[in-house]
Amino acid sequence: MTTPVKASRVRKGTFSLKTAADTAPVVFSCSPTSITLTPEAGDTGDDLEVLCGTSITGEPGPTKWTLNLVSIQQIEATDESGTSLALYALAHDGQSAEFVFRPGPTTKEFTGTVTVIALGIGGEVGPTAPTSEAEWPMAGPPTVVTPTPPEGDAQAATKTPAGKGS
Repeated sequence: MTTPVKASRVRKGTFSLKTAADTAPVVFSCSPTSITLTPEAGDTGDDLEVLCGTSITGEPGPTKWTLNLVSIQQIEATDESGTSLALYALAHDGQSAEFVFRPGPTTKEFTGTVTVIALGIGGEVGPTAPTSEAEWPMAGPPTVVTPTPPEGDAQAATKTPAGKGS
């Protein structure tokens, strides 16, 4: 008997960041409208010609990962405490931050480290809330974390790298 395929939805998930200066992860689950962990094949080095006239083929580099996000700006009614993702990114521009991304309430979590880059501020005049897009480089592939089972279950959470990369 085969198990029916069930697609995971990106909805009702969680997202948090934590820099070295933060005492605890800062949760931004209600700011993003889109989060994607995106792999890109590493560049293949140039062929190298040697003295005798033959060429050595360039080797492919490691996969590069990026955390892409689109977020509402939330700058109007937020103080400088860093609870707004746009203000947090501005305050921590260029710093490394650990992230935890769980696409939905029953999905696995994905963790890793990104370099935070400030988000754009402002946008079109009108009734639509402005959003900002970001491409934050990741330090290697994400780690897949199976959430901890309820108490009484003998199995603990497991962590595995999602793939090769840098």
